[in-house]
Amino acid sequence: MSIENQLKTELQQFAGTLHAPSQLDERIGALIRKHSRVTAPSLRPAKRKYATRAALIAACIFLFSGIAYASSLLYTMQTDKVRVELTQQAAASLPASLSAELTQSVRDIRSQLASGESAYVYSAELEKQKLPALLKITAPAAYTDIDAWKTETKQRFAPFKTPTALPAGFAFIRAELEAPVGGIDAAAYEQYHSLLRKKAGAANQTIVWQKAPSADKAVSPMDTPGLVYANGDGEQIEVRYQVFSGDDAMTDIRTITGESTTAENVSVSGKDGYYTLNRNHILSETGALQSLAWLETQDGSTILYQVTTPSLKVSQDDLLRIANSLQ
Repeated sequence: MSIENQLKTELQQFAGTLHAPSQLDERIGALIRKHSRVTAPSLRPAKRKYATRAALIAACIFLFSGIAYASSLLYTMQTDKVRVELTQQAAASLPASLSAELTQSVRDIRSQLASGESAYVYSAELEKQKLPALLKITAPAAYTDIDAWKTETKQRFAPFKTPTALPAGFAFIRAELEAPVGGIDAAAYEQYHSLLRKKAGAANQTIVWQKAPSADKAVSPMDTPGLVYANGDGEQIEVRYQVFSGDDAMTDIRTITGESTTAENVSVSGKDGYYTLNRNHILSETGALQSLAWLETQDGSTILYQVTTPSLKVSQDDLLRIANSLQ
């Protein structure tokens, strides 16, 4: 069964377990009548629009090694609106040759994108491994003025806390509105997976890609704007933000990682968070990824914060130093 059909089936089964109170129909009717009235257009800047719960469930970040039928839960984090789950699947990792091929292909494709452009990439080999076969990659536009980035993200997403302390030798390099590799919602996955799978078959190629149309540049809940810091040795640390509107229904973010990943509960400014180390991350230049993640609520929305590095020379304490300094 394809991933999109599996997700549809699970959602249908979940929907069948829901029972609404009789008063809900009356309340819905009243809300529809209220919001269907004609109002004058607002002159305020447009706020982001959010995808539905169904789309977000399908929007895992498919960047991890290993796939299996048996799995174990590494951690969950939850607010009243968002639940984040990381599951480890204890099966063989991707072959080293496939990881290397994907990494090189992503690098080559990104080099053909203009600043701010995105592309969908299909891998027939990932399909054979029974992994989600579609990736979305971006050549993020770089902001060298962090204040300009703050102004833009405040309007498009939310006001973000930023680091006030860094590990020795690290300095701000750039800011971005999107990550180089991002999540894909259910609708886009269904559309481009089918299209590019046919294209790969017709061309007898294992990897094919297509630029995302300009309409896809609208703000999405899958966007992860971020800040990039580096030291003189070229080691990088990123701070990423993902915002979920308080208007959304309960949102589940389910991510799969390989058997080499470990997780540890940590405290970030008094909040529960998790530190993970993945030693077999398929799109990391070093093959590894350290990550510190936690949730915060702000003005009715939930923000997923992540501080990450592909370097094994950066310590867990370095990541915590940044996380605990956010203001």
